[in-house]
Amino acid sequence: MGVLTAERIKLTSTRSPWWCAALTIVFALGITALFALLLNVSMDAWQKDPTLSQEPPRAENVLAGLGITGVAPIIPGFGYILIMILAALSVTNEYRFGTIKVTFFATPNRSLVLLTKAGMIAVGAALLSAVLTFLSFFILKGLTTSEVGRNLSLSTGDLKIFYAIPIFVALTVFLAVAVAALLRQSAGALTLLIVWPVLIEPIIGAFGKYGKNIQVFLPFQNAGRFLGTVEDSSYWHWGPIASLVYFAVFIALVFGVALFVVNKRDA
Repeated sequence: MGVLTAERIKLTSTRSPWWCAALTIVFALGITALFALLLNVSMDAWQKDPTLSQEPPRAENVLAGLGITGVAPIIPGFGYILIMILAALSVTNEYRFGTIKVTFFATPNRSLVLLTKAGMIAVGAALLSAVLTFLSFFILKGLTTSEVGRNLSLSTGDLKIFYAIPIFVALTVFLAVAVAALLRQSAGALTLLIVWPVLIEPIIGAFGKYGKNIQVFLPFQNAGRFLGTVEDSSYWHWGPIASLVYFAVFIALVFGVALFVVNKRDA
C-alpha cells in the first residue's frame, strides 16, 4: 500500500499525466465527432450517386473506438498512443530528474515498483478508455443520421469493442512502462512506441505476400485482429482470442526482460 500511495502521489502531482489524459479525451471524442459528420456527408453523396460504392456508408459499434484504436490500418486512432506516452513518461521522468534513486532506496524491491506503477496506470487507463468508448458511441448515435446509424445498438449490435478496448489499453500500458524502463530516455522510448504500431508494422505488410506472412506475427497486428480493426485474411493462423493471447504473451516477455534489466543495472 505504501508503494501504491507513493506512485499515486507521483502520478497525480505532475503535469504530464494530466495533459496526456486531457488530450486523449479531446482526441478520442473529437475524432469520433468528425468521423460521424464525414459519414453523413458520404451518405448524402451515395444517395445522389449510388455507383460510388456497393453499399451505403454505415456506422458500426466498432467505430466507437475510432479515436482510441482506429477502425483500420489506414485510419489509426492515437488515443492509445497518448496513453502509452503517459505511461512511458511516468518512468523516464524519474530517470531524468533522478527521483528513481530515491524510489528504489525507499523500496528495494524494484520489480514491485514497476509492477505497481504499471498496474495503477493500466487500471486508470482502462477505465478512461471504457468511458470514452461509451461516450464515443453516444456521439456517433447522436450525430449520425438514422440511416447511417442504423446499425448502432447496445441491444443488438456487436458489443465486443466495449470490453476489448480497455483490455488492449491496459496491456499497452505495461508495454510502455517496460520500454521506458529499458531505454530510460523519453525521446527514445516515445519514438519507438509511436513509430512501432503506426509506421513499422503497417509498412511491413506492404511488401506483398511475404510482408503479410510476417505481419501476422507482429504484436500490434494481433491486437488489431482481436479488436476487429485488422482485416481478416487467409494469412492468419489463429483467431481473435488467440491473437489477444499472443499480444499479452509478447508484452509479458518484454516486461519480464525490463524487470530483469532494472534489477541488474544501477539506477
